[in-house]
Amino acid sequence: MDRENNVFYWLPCSVVFVSTAHGAARDIMTATAMFVSEKEPLLAISVAQGHLTEKLILESAKFTLVIAGASHKQLAKQVGSVKGDNVDKFEKFSIKSISETWSQALIPEGAAAWMICNVESSHEIQGYRIFIGRVVSQQDTGKPPLIWHKDGFFSLHEV
Repeated sequence: MDRENNVFYWLPCSVVFVSTAHGAARDIMTATAMFVSEKEPLLAISVAQGHLTEKLILESAKFTLVIAGASHKQLAKQVGSVKGDNVDKFEKFSIKSISETWSQALIPEGAAAWMICNVESSHEIQGYRIFIGRVVSQQDTGKPPLIWHKDGFFSLHEV
């Protein structure tokens, strides 16, 4: 299927990071996410099986979903291009972070918002694990989020 006939290429989405930590290990990756319910604060993320992020979420039973800020275009490309098994992405890319002691997951400076989530359930689907997380804490910084559409990055502004 070529890009012009792939509906996922057409569908705009928020650029998000999944930040995780357990024990001395930590990781951050570019991901996809969607809300499951507005009434109940539930969301879903997709993580490739066998990656460090999946392992840390399974061990800790929590993750932080970070909505990328408009200044995170380069960071989204960087943390999405390297596996965390062999390198600390926070050190490699000199990611400055906001301290979040409850989750131990680091939040990059410039984030539009973040949500700390406890894992409600997970499901394996063709090489991926879908995690359903319950938001237990959240923060909106007021910065505009970064959006991805048709291989391009855009900043979201009210029209």
